[in-house]
This record gives sequence, C-alpha cells and structure tokens, in this order.
Amino acid sequence: MSINRSSFLSPLIGEPWAWQSRNCWDFACHVQRELFGRELPQIAVLAAFSRRWVLEEIAGHPERARGRQMPDGPGGLVTAADGALVLMAHARFPAHIGVWLRQEGRVINCDGKTGVACETVLALRQEGWKSLMFFEPVTCTDL
Repeated sequence: MSINRSSFLSPLIGEPWAWQSRNCWDFACHVQRELFGRELPQIAVLAAFSRRWVLEEIAGHPERARGRQMPDGPGGLVTAADGALVLMAHARFPAHIGVWLRQEGRVINCDGKTGVACETVLALRQEGWKSLMFFEPVTCTDL
C-alpha cells in the first residue's frame, strides 16, 4: 500500500474510538484495511455486550483459523510480522484486540476509556494484559 504510516497513525493517537458504536475489533479492521490492505470480516457487536460474550466470541470466531499464532522469541521478543493481530488477555482468555506495528515496536489498540493508544508490549503487560497472542494472517502460499 502507498499510505504514509506516520500520516495515518499520528492523528489517531489519543482520539476516542467509541463514536459510531465502534469497538476494538472495528478499530483493528480499520488499521488492517488502511495500512495493510486486508479486509477482515465485520462482527456484529451487541450494544450492551458483556465480558462473557466478548470472551466467547473471540474464542470461537472462525477468523482465528485464518491466522497462525507466532511464538515469542528469545527473552519474550516479538517475532510476528508487521500487521499481526494481537489478542490480549488479563488471564487465560482473550478479551481485547490490537494490531502489531513492527516498525514502531508497538501495538495500536483502542478502548472506551483511553481511546486510541500505541503501546509497547511491556506497557500493555504493566496495564494487566498478561497474555499477548500474535496472529499473522495465513496466505494462500502458506497452505
């Protein structure tokens, strides 16, 4: 894609992403489409969704099969490719999603409290996201 990363990312940081009923999945889809030219399926998120619904939706969603989970490198280094989806969990089950920006060494994500943030893996872990799972998209040549 020919989009300038900095021009795309900079205006997003710190902005609320709760407008128009958007959520972390919609935001991840937006980043994937604009930066990486990937279309991800829309997920109908309930207006009054519960934590349990989010956990069940992420655990059983077929989109997970379209990605390959990347193991951590030595010392916990991230080995995933630029644009990998990042599933985040406080404990065992993922409840949030972001996008790995390898160039920047950060995960861009959003939530209703802080809006859009571009954070290091260490910062995310310090915020309580103890488990980060990086999923690279599987292409036809990978099959």
